[in-house]
Amino acid sequence: MQYCKRCKVRIVNPSRRCPLCQGSLDGEAEPDGELFPDVTRTTSSIEFGFKVFTFVCVTLVVVGCAVNLIFMTQVFWGGFVAAAVGCMWILTAVGFLKRRSLLKNTLWQMVLLWGVFLLWDFLTGYRGWAIEYAIPIVILLVFPILTAMVKIMKLPAAYYMIYYILACSAGLLQMLLLVTGWLTMRIPCVICGAVSALILAGLIIFQRRHFWEEIKKKVHM
Repeated sequence: MQYCKRCKVRIVNPSRRCPLCQGSLDGEAEPDGELFPDVTRTTSSIEFGFKVFTFVCVTLVVVGCAVNLIFMTQVFWGGFVAAAVGCMWILTAVGFLKRRSLLKNTLWQMVLLWGVFLLWDFLTGYRGWAIEYAIPIVILLVFPILTAMVKIMKLPAAYYMIYYILACSAGLLQMLLLVTGWLTMRIPCVICGAVSALILAGLIIFQRRHFWEEIKKKVHM
């Protein structure tokens, strides 16, 4: 069993340092006395995996640009490779940082995908496919993903309400852009807006108390 001379206490759970004074411990740790699971190893392995992923992304960018410079072409496709890898790294990095809150992570990924699609639309000579098609489809996909998470994790309404409200607001914004003339493709925008309106109406009707409590909380009423 481990022992701290300064605090004069015995440490049952194996530790590197005294939990009271952070000083060094005498004696040897007993594996049988472990009270809590060691999550540091899992966290460090995840961080190491992300570092490996980052190095692979950097390698792909460097190799792509180097090959493009060796075999000169009219189009610098190495730049497109770098942009694609950069977008993939950003999405993965946000997913890694927000991994403890899956619902929040889903909303973050939704917003980042909007930016990725808009970026590629501009890089390929803006044709409007990102805002006309891609963004409404991403919003529609968020709803079943949120619902699946809520059902699997059996989350209370107070926990998931704000994420549904934000997703519905994004869908209704698409309808507003269509009405004001910013968008021209009616089918994806109308479907996205209609689904968002129905889900929002369902929240107000079936979860009215939680809905208004969340609204009051966010607007500080």
